[in-house]
Amino acid sequence: MPQWNCGCANCAAARAGERPRRTQSSLAISCDGERWLLLNCSPDVAAQIEAFAPLQPRGLRDTPIAGMLFTDANVDHLGGLAVLRQAGDHRFVLRSSEVVRAIASAQPAFAPFAAPPHRWLEVSFERPCAPAGAEDIVGNDLRVRAIAVPGTTPGYDGRRTPRGAVVAYEIAESKGGPALLFAPVFSSIDAPLREAIERAGVAFLDGSFYSDDELVRAQLMDKAARSLGHQPVGGEDGTLAQLSGVRARVIFTHLNNSNPMLDPHSAAHARVRAFGGEVAYDGMTVML
Repeated sequence: MPQWNCGCANCAAARAGERPRRTQSSLAISCDGERWLLLNCSPDVAAQIEAFAPLQPRGLRDTPIAGMLFTDANVDHLGGLAVLRQAGDHRFVLRSSEVVRAIASAQPAFAPFAAPPHRWLEVSFERPCAPAGAEDIVGNDLRVRAIAVPGTTPGYDGRRTPRGAVVAYEIAESKGGPALLFAPVFSSIDAPLREAIERAGVAFLDGSFYSDDELVRAQLMDKAARSLGHQPVGGEDGTLAQLSGVRARVIFTHLNNSNPMLDPHSAAHARVRAFGGEVAYDGMTVML
């Protein structure tokens, strides 16, 4: 926010300096501060690296980013791969569902990451991710479990609903401790996702839209949130209502620029705070 072609209230406020600008959502996690794993790779990855010193190169051609986990094939979640095309001989270990890998690797901008020196591995929904080499932090330092959640493939793939179109990740240190749940996209909360939220110490959840008719009411698009594969945060059957009483620290991420939750003075933002939830922001740091 602001979106380059949008003049909605949130974008106008950001341009006027009345509200913080926001890059597209992604997380970077590490156990030691030396090797890092990206959870999704946004088109803004270069700016995000420059804003966070631990992700910056430590040599002439270097990156502390060891690998990436992808939740889905939406361009806002893997478009940063095109930015990282200058990786050269650096080897990334990427993981996603087979559905996401097939969609992404068919796109010319992303296809090079499905070939050596990189490794693009399919996650299993039955067992934790296994290490893929000495330089891979998954399995050595982290325990990662993939969870298939309700959702669709991107619009450019026809919004299909195969299992694995959208994935959430439950991540914790291999030696134990509280888990982080990363679920920035889902069309509904089914039993496995609900159980993962209840287990989590911190849950980053889909905050794309506050209401199902948000885009229509803002006169931005004649589409409902659910038709785009996102469960709204508010409403009688929204995420806040469904998660009443959950003990996890809930942080909403992947907010669309139309979302009233971005306005700290809005009723939507107040309801999120009353629930005990938070809205993610650029530079947010969470320690587990």
